[in-house]
Order: sequence, then structure tokens, then C-alpha cells
Amino acid sequence: MKAISPIRMRCLFVFLITTLIAVCCSGCWSRVEIERMSFVSVVGVDRAGEDLLVSFQIVVPRSLAKEGGGGGEPPVFVLSVKERTIPDALAKISQESPRVVRFKQLDAIVLGEDLGKEGAGHVMDFFARHWEMRRSIWVLMAHGSAQEVLLKGAPVQEKVPGSAIKMMMEREDRLAPTHYPIMLGDFINNLSREGVDAIISAVHIRPMQEKKAGVSVEERESEEKKVTAERKEMAFQGAGVFRGDKLVGYLGPHETRGVRSILGKLQGGIYTVPTPSQGIWASLVTDKSSARIKPVVTKDKISFQIEIRDEGYV
Repeated sequence: MKAISPIRMRCLFVFLITTLIAVCCSGCWSRVEIERMSFVSVVGVDRAGEDLLVSFQIVVPRSLAKEGGGGGEPPVFVLSVKERTIPDALAKISQESPRVVRFKQLDAIVLGEDLGKEGAGHVMDFFARHWEMRRSIWVLMAHGSAQEVLLKGAPVQEKVPGSAIKMMMEREDRLAPTHYPIMLGDFINNLSREGVDAIISAVHIRPMQEKKAGVSVEERESEEKKVTAERKEMAFQGAGVFRGDKLVGYLGPHETRGVRSILGKLQGGIYTVPTPSQGIWASLVTDKSSARIKPVVTKDKISFQIEIRDEGYV
């Protein structure tokens, strides 16, 4: 039997030790235990002078437990910081929070009105590049402040606002299609496409309790103060219109519905019209809609004829 040379023996020993270390130390080197994470459900970005006001709506898992819950603890809380950029805001949050902020469960991004009017391109650039951001995250345009939507906008029938937004945007609304759902990937593409004006669903907050009729002025004012002090609900109606990366205005509910119909994004809805012969109102429930666009070119202008066909029942 031929003896192994000392050099080959040394190489074999180094190989075995290296293999043993690799096996014993294998795993996720950058892992973070789930108990040490803070999961962000919604992010709101506003313009605050020369800085950004970034609001993080973070889920409290223990308050969502079915048994042994959080003792009345709110299911989410909001942390807001004012910094020049969103990365700076994240760095500041990491200094104040013992947990690592993660965006793996992010459902929605809310842009403030002032930020939209100034230009939201640099903010959307961060969300487009961050490694945890999915292109399927929903993007909303706030009527007013995004922070106010996160702080005061309570969802109806849902504990977590982000989950409620996701369900609302994903639902095929056949009764009141008056908002314009759009995901992060599509919104960023529309912002950068030449000749395309990006459209984004608008959100605002309103009192959960409607005003009562037949009451005195004093009672109504007292009731309004009480309602104002209470939490409000999020309402999705209309849409914000961008030219380039700047917000130039809002579409109303009926205008938004028309846009969805023209673009083939309408699955149905309700039209309520007066019937002159009977003096009452009638509702047409549609379940199918289609549109045909015909350009009309003349010597000095270009116009379009839009024919919309709806099918349904009275």
C-alpha cells in the first residue's frame, strides 16, 4: 500500500476542516427573529416644508390574537418622523424602535396632497428600488394629509387598515365603481410613460356617523363636535390625476367611473335616472360594459367619439 505524502495529508486535513465549518455554520447569516420585527402595514408620505413627513402604520400582533388578546390595545399604531428623505426617516425610526422595521407585509402607500402637487417622482423612486417592495402594493392619493388618513382613518369591519385597503382595491366593485385601483408597478410605469397621465385612487376620511335630520342647530353642533372627536372611516371615491409626476387635480366619482369604462376597467355598476312619464327614479343595474373609441381628425383639431354600451336590468 502506497503511503500518503505529508503535503497531500495536510491538504486533506484542511479540506475536512473547511467542510466541517461550512456544515456547522450553514444558515441565514442575515436572519432576524420574527419577535424582533415591526411589520409596516401602510406608509404615508407628506411634504413638510423642505422635509418629508413619513408616517409608518405598524401592526401590533398581540392585539390581533383571538385568545389572551392585548387588553383593548389598538391593533396598529403610527410613528411619524420628519426627515429630508425616506431612508433618513427609516434610520431615525431604527434609532427610536427596538425592533427592525420591515416592509414584507406592506399593503398600501398613501401620498399626501402637498407632496403630489410638488412632485412625487423622487418618493416613488425609493419604493421602486427598495428590495422588500412588491409591485403589487396599492398606491393611494390623499385628499389632504396622508398622516391624517393613517391616524384617523379607521376601516369598517376590519381591524388593520392595510388589510381593509387591500380588500377594497382587489374587490370587483359592481355596485359603486367610483375609485381607480392601481398598484405600485403600474403607477410607476404610467408616471414614466410619455403621453400617459397617471391616475390613482383617491382616499379621504369622513365621520362614521351621518348627520341626523330634524334636530335643532344646537343639537346638530353638539353632535358634530362629538363626531369630530371620534375616529373616522376611510372612504375611496374619485381619483387623482398626474401630469408627469405632479398632481394636477381630482376626478369626481362619476368622472372616475367614466374613465374606467373607457379604459375597459369597469365590470358593472348602477345608473339611477328619472323617468319623466312616471315621475319616479329608476335604477339600471349593469353587469357588462364595453367602449369603442373612434378618432375624428379635421383640418385644425383632433377629437374622439366614445360609444359606451352597457348591459343590465332595471
